[in-house]
Amino acid sequence: MKAVSGLVFTGLIVVSLLIGCNAEGPKIAVVDMNRVISESQEGKKANAALDTLVKEKRAAAGEKAEEIDKLRKNVDKEPAATKKSKEDELARISAEYQKMVAAYENEVQKKAAELRAGVLKEIKNILDTVGTEEKYVLILSTENAPYFQKTIDISDKVIMRYNELQGTK
Repeated sequence: MKAVSGLVFTGLIVVSLLIGCNAEGPKIAVVDMNRVISESQEGKKANAALDTLVKEKRAAAGEKAEEIDKLRKNVDKEPAATKKSKEDELARISAEYQKMVAAYENEVQKKAAELRAGVLKEIKNILDTVGTEEKYVLILSTENAPYFQKTIDISDKVIMRYNELQGTK
């Protein structure tokens, strides 16, 4: 019986060494990617660039909308002979406006995706570094962790590291 117990004990030691478990168990963390993006210096720069683009596009669309409103108000005052041509012009300009707004929305969405992808790539590199240095076996996004203890949230650490790296560039 002692031989079997000794063999089981030895097997457990070997298995734990092969798995690489340490005394405290595997380290797991979570990070709030949206918070890192919104609170990091680089994320704030990306959001500011996107806001600037949105303001530019809104201003351009606003000018066209004002032109349409003026034309719409004047169409009713037109004599019957020229009213049809003004209505046609209004329809044409309205269609142009709709296309312009759709193109602006598409451009803003593409820019947002581009900026987010760049920031996420840098955050991923930081997570790789932090994970390796601090020997985490798993780092999840808070979006993928329906429950976690707040003590394993490393978002502040990632924001700090990201800001440090941006300062050295």
